[in-house]
Amino acid sequence: MPNSTPQTLTTMEAGFTVNPADAEEFWRHQERMGPIAAAAPGFLGVIGGPIARSPWLYFCGKWQTPELMNQWYHDAKHKPMMQAAHHRWFGACYIRKWRLPAEGEAISGPVFCETAIAADAAASAATIDSLLDRIDQALPQFDPMPFETLAGQRERQPFQFVGPLQEFPQVAPVRYLLLTHWKSPEDAHRWLASDVAKELTALGTVSSALMVLIRHQSGEREGLNADGSQREFGRLAVA
Repeated sequence: MPNSTPQTLTTMEAGFTVNPADAEEFWRHQERMGPIAAAAPGFLGVIGGPIARSPWLYFCGKWQTPELMNQWYHDAKHKPMMQAAHHRWFGACYIRKWRLPAEGEAISGPVFCETAIAADAAASAATIDSLLDRIDQALPQFDPMPFETLAGQRERQPFQFVGPLQEFPQVAPVRYLLLTHWKSPEDAHRWLASDVAKELTALGTVSSALMVLIRHQSGEREGLNADGSQREFGRLAVA
């Protein structure tokens, strides 16, 4: 990660699958790590949940700055669990990092759009399914990027819908996330202004954030790809 990286709010966007034989051990350690991570400098929250119409589970960490997230990566209390997850507990995993643009910063793609929906109660499965059908039909006209998971693998739809979320700290009785990737902020804003995107308000209070990609320097992380944009471990078979 270059020293010139602006120090703005940072989000880790990750997907993973769990090896069934190790699932109980993983979730036990995951619960134990929550308070430990919360005590680390710059911690803002951890978020996770099932992804609709996808074999992946979502995991997200939020930190005040890239440097403080970097400190947590190197924390001696974090390293053992991270290594066990990447090399034993997970069947597959991908990790990308994004940050809010600095004030006045010119934004170029790729852009990560995180749309959060806060609600008082969970929507029915039928309501969610109907909404996802409409998003799936409408979204391509706004030219989103394909939703890549592992390198060269894509979700069947150009988005992920996550939730109901499990998060710490909990900020609403129920929350969902709609995640999309874009070639430019202008494309993302066109989508957010669309009638279908506005239908998300039927689920609850909607807010969106556009973030820019953080690239690591070559060799800076294990499992890092050639351009420094993504780490991954394992492989997921795609039907």
